[in-house]
Amino acid sequence: MFGLYTIFYYESIIGLPSEFAIAAFLIFAIWNAVNDPLMGYLMEKFTMPWERKWGFRRFPWIIIGSVTFIFSYLIIFLVPFEWFGTETLVAANKWKIFAWYVISLLLYDTTFTIFDINSASLFPEKFPKPHERRVVQGWVTLLGILGLVLAFVITGLIVNQNIPESYRTGALLTFGGGFFFLILFLPGMYESPKLREKYKRREGVKGQADEPFFKVAKDILTNRTVSIKILFFFGYQAAVALMNASAIYIVTYILDDPENESFIFIMGGMMVGALLSTPLWVKISQRVNNNKKMSIFAGFFMFVTFLPMIFINGVVAWVICIFLFGISLGGQWFMDPPTMGDVLDSVAVKTGKREQSLYYGFQTFIIRFGEAFKAFVIAIAHLATGFKEGNATLTEMKNSVDNIDLVLFGIRVHAAIVPAILVLICTLLFWKYYDLTPEKVEENRIKLKELGI
Repeated sequence: MFGLYTIFYYESIIGLPSEFAIAAFLIFAIWNAVNDPLMGYLMEKFTMPWERKWGFRRFPWIIIGSVTFIFSYLIIFLVPFEWFGTETLVAANKWKIFAWYVISLLLYDTTFTIFDINSASLFPEKFPKPHERRVVQGWVTLLGILGLVLAFVITGLIVNQNIPESYRTGALLTFGGGFFFLILFLPGMYESPKLREKYKRREGVKGQADEPFFKVAKDILTNRTVSIKILFFFGYQAAVALMNASAIYIVTYILDDPENESFIFIMGGMMVGALLSTPLWVKISQRVNNNKKMSIFAGFFMFVTFLPMIFINGVVAWVICIFLFGISLGGQWFMDPPTMGDVLDSVAVKTGKREQSLYYGFQTFIIRFGEAFKAFVIAIAHLATGFKEGNATLTEMKNSVDNIDLVLFGIRVHAAIVPAILVLICTLLFWKYYDLTPEKVEENRIKLKELGI
């Protein structure tokens, strides 16, 4: 929901000038450059009191991060209504709105990082075998897609482009849902006595986190296998972020639907495609038993699904294309954790110690940089094509710009053209340089078992 509504809310509803939106996300990107890898480094370097006393390493951080993360999402949409509503009010309060935007983004990113790094770090620990990781990730993908379907459908029924208050209502609903699902996922995040005993056996073993931060950063980013995996992940994440953020622009301006009625069908098509295809991705991946090959196939498939979006019109055409895009999204989403598990196993064999937080920290940095990339592409496309902020319908936009066709083409640039190019480049690089074959993956698993890690 962050990727779907945030930019549109601040640009088209509040009317914050595009240059301010760019500046906010550039600050956000700079903070990402420090926050995510540094947080991963600190998580591995320091031992917290609860770990010394009870042996818990990730679970307390997951609780702290998730609770504050849910609160931070709500804060983004709590901009005081008296600061905007007319051009005069926005002009008078633009620096206040900008400050609120920046601070809420930084809070959101920091708390998300605390939660995400620690929860992701548990995955290779709890599921060490390749087939386990694929089966579990199949369920993760299905449940994740169902969560997105609920988010899109329920908030889509509440949020109205022309009513600023509806965005706050949608945020409150997401806020409540976040706490409900927080209660459900805590048992799965709990660190068992067996896992805590495994942590204890690793005590005293020196690893990368014992080195200075910048040396660790250099070692991670110059590891070809790690860097190419992260780059591939960035490509699809940034493309999906652009698609999600563009959806409301497509519905509002290209499909001319100010009542938001077709939005549910558009986004629902994507979710249904991902949901229905997940069991197929699981079955095929288990048979192929090659995470690299499956990732490449999903990447090329996603590239192809973007191409029709450059020129199609009409709700039905968009639903079909988004449905196919959802199938490719299911593949990318499904393949990422097992592939990252292979990478972390390879690193652990070389270093003799598991330090997932370091690597998830740098990967999270790249993912969150994708959010800044998304905002930058949208802002540049809008500035270059004459998009006028503060117009919440196609009719208003037509009355405010000189060339509406150019404005609509700019939306297709950030919705389809840039994502297609990005996915293609990253997939080709992954194909050429990623070197973990099924034979190497199995060899690493055997070595890790011998090392007891």
